[in-house]
Amino acid sequence: MSDRQTLREYQQALFERMRTQGGRETPMASRLGLEAGSRKWLMRLEEAQEVISVAPLTSVPLTKSWFRGLANIRGNLFSVVDLGAFAGAGLTTFGPEARLVLLADRFHVNAALLVQRLIGLRSVTEFDADHSAPADQPWLTMYRDASGEHWHELSIHGLARQPDFLQAGI
Repeated sequence: MSDRQTLREYQQALFERMRTQGGRETPMASRLGLEAGSRKWLMRLEEAQEVISVAPLTSVPLTKSWFRGLANIRGNLFSVVDLGAFAGAGLTTFGPEARLVLLADRFHVNAALLVQRLIGLRSVTEFDADHSAPADQPWLTMYRDASGEHWHELSIHGLARQPDFLQAGI
């Protein structure tokens, strides 16, 4: 995926490939797989606006450790939240595969999630529900894959309403 390709363009291209290969699953049944901190994550495709390479970040004093700074993305300022650190899964490392996942406009927060890497699309049929989600993180749903590995599905709708997420100052 090129640095400037939007998630919607990526979805459309993937859907076309699935359709021509006889796939029966719709893009709405797929989740974007991510890695941040020490965890693997799932995110609904429609909750992301775009995935881009990490833009230069400007640090902001007197903010929580998970608030990595501000990024100027095509003339708009985005708050950059380290997804792993915010969820208590450790800091997300900056590397060549690190990305910013811009949250969809419909959430009315100019925010981006910092992730270590994209894992790719995952079908919801690959997972079994795991009812061990932390009570203090209602924006998470837990799943297990066939190998028993835990995956954490984000509800951006729920996350964007969390007072902790909206208050980065210390």
